[in-house]
Formats: sequence, C-alpha cells, structure tokens
Amino acid sequence: MSWHATQLASILTSPREKLADALPRMEKAALQLLLVVDEDKRLLGTVTDGDIRRALLRGYGLEITLDKVMYPKPRVLPVGTSLDAARKLMLENNIRHVPLVDNRGRVADLLLWLDVFEHRRASRSEQVVIMAGGKGTRLDPFTKILPKPMIPLGDKPIVEVIMDKFYAQGFTSFILSLGYKAEIVRLYFSEENGRRYNVSFVQEDEPLGTAGSLGLLKEKVSGTFIVTNCDVILEVDYNSLLGYHREKSYDFTVVGALKQFTIPYGVLRAEDGELKTIDEKPNFHFLVNTGVYVLEPSILDLVMGKEFIHMTDLIILAREKGFKVGVYPHYGDWFDVGQWEEYRQTLRLLDTR
Repeated sequence: MSWHATQLASILTSPREKLADALPRMEKAALQLLLVVDEDKRLLGTVTDGDIRRALLRGYGLEITLDKVMYPKPRVLPVGTSLDAARKLMLENNIRHVPLVDNRGRVADLLLWLDVFEHRRASRSEQVVIMAGGKGTRLDPFTKILPKPMIPLGDKPIVEVIMDKFYAQGFTSFILSLGYKAEIVRLYFSEENGRRYNVSFVQEDEPLGTAGSLGLLKEKVSGTFIVTNCDVILEVDYNSLLGYHREKSYDFTVVGALKQFTIPYGVLRAEDGELKTIDEKPNFHFLVNTGVYVLEPSILDLVMGKEFIHMTDLIILAREKGFKVGVYPHYGDWFDVGQWEEYRQTLRLLDTR
C-alpha cells in the first residue's frame, strides 16, 4: 500500500538547503517533516518541527543549512513492512514519522502516526479562554458598531472562526472574557445554530487590561488551559504545543512566531569613522509574541480579578515569583486580524482556500 509516496517530492531536500528556503515548502506540504537526501535520494537525516524549534531557541538564523539542523540517524523501515511492526517501532521510540526505504536506502514512501493509529482527532479536555473584551480601536470605525470579536471573517465573526479552528483539533470547551459591547457577543452565542462545543462567559465590570480578567477564571478552570486573543488566527498544532509545555514543565508558555524583517537600506558598520562593511538590505528574524499562551491554574493566583494588568506584565511577574516561563517557537501562519492590513490579507487568504 502506498501512503504518501506522491507527496515525497515536496519534502525531499538537500543537506545544503537553507532553512529559510525549506520552511515554506515544509509548511505547504503540511507533514511537519523534511527528508534530507543525497543526489540518489538516499536518506541522510530528517528535519521535524521540533528540530527547527530547537535550532531557533539556540539562536541559529534562517541562513543555517539543513545539515546543521537535521537528525542524522532517523528510524526507518523497509518498504512492505507490516503495520504491526510500524506501530511497535513508533510506540517504542515515540516517533510520529517513519520513512520507508528500499534495499539501497533510498526513500520510497512515508508512514505517519495518523496512518496507523488515528483516523480522527480525539476530544481534548483543556479549556480555551478567548480574551474578547477589548474595544478594538485599531479596527475603527467597525468597532464603534460591533465589538471586535464579532467583526466578520467571511460568513462568520472572528471569534467563531477561531473557535472552529480549535474545535477541528478536538477542543470543545470555551470561556469568553467579555467587556466592551458584551451583550452582542452573548446574544450571538445564545442562539441555537448547531454548534458542537460549549461556551461560557466571564465579564469585566471595567477594563482590566489584556490579562486582568484571568482573575475571574479561578472557579472555572481546573487544569492546563490555553489563552488566546480574539484577533489572532494561528495555524499551529496544539497537541504539539501542549506536549512541549508539559515536557518542559512550564507554568506559562508563550507562543512566539518567527517574523522576518528586511531593512530597505545598506547598513554601514564603521569604526572611528572608517567604513568596515556595507550590508545591503539585511534580513533579521525575531520571535514575536502571538497573543497565544498555555497556562497552569497556579498562575491565576497572581491576578486578583479586579486589577488592571497587561499580559506582558503578568509574564514578568510570573518569572519574578519563581514560575517557569517558556517560549514555543512557531514558524507557520499567524494573522493579527486586529489591524486593518492584516485583516484584509486574511480575507484574501480565506477567499483562496
């Protein structure tokens, strides 16, 4: 049986390819994997999303070549291996991809965890908190009439698009933190329209900043939970994110998106007035805060529920109080639809899907 042989061309790569060039292909293929091969398609190593995260956290730039990132001794199976043998290998080694090779070590096919274990995503117990109480002044004049979470993206409001994406990964319990024009949001979700998930609310009596309303959740959450802004659309594997959070024993995980910036000028470096180098239109990359987080309930003890505090201040406070705060690097799509240009780009993207 052929599994993903027809997709191999999109994920085969050279050890000398740069990460910046490989990432777009990896995202487009949506297999969370690159197979590094020689000129005869013999397997040299694999590059997973975990390998890329580790490279970014070590400070490597996008110009690094894949031979510096790849895992050089991946587990493989010969073509024609039984599914029972594949299951055993995956379970014993905790791996989610197994390349299938011929008798010369050339890649012939690929077997994924989903192929042998799952045909649909299991329901998840973690709750999702959506911060939906801000005024959304960056989207004026729409938000003078509608609250930001109700601004339409296609035929649904932003907040429901976000919830549908979570639901597609097994999440069914949502808490919306409301403030500005809260009655419109409540009315929308009180209508029966066949939703397959549960929605509850907390409400600010007055603006509490981007994190203050978390103090209202103390009686509503009992385990690890996700927090997202209501203007963020993030194409991320939440199972991987939660696994990373737990593996590292973090109390607070910030999802950081990889963003590239190009300075549109020649950058000069001089010493004592003497020119040393000219770097023409250099590229830089940074991990920037996406507005998506994973929290443990103990973090809520830092927020009273009646005080104004922004999320950045809460993160700093958590570190000062001895909580373990980490970063999960994300290199896929991320849209901040709370500003007009990103909103328009997101609409154009949805029209093409």
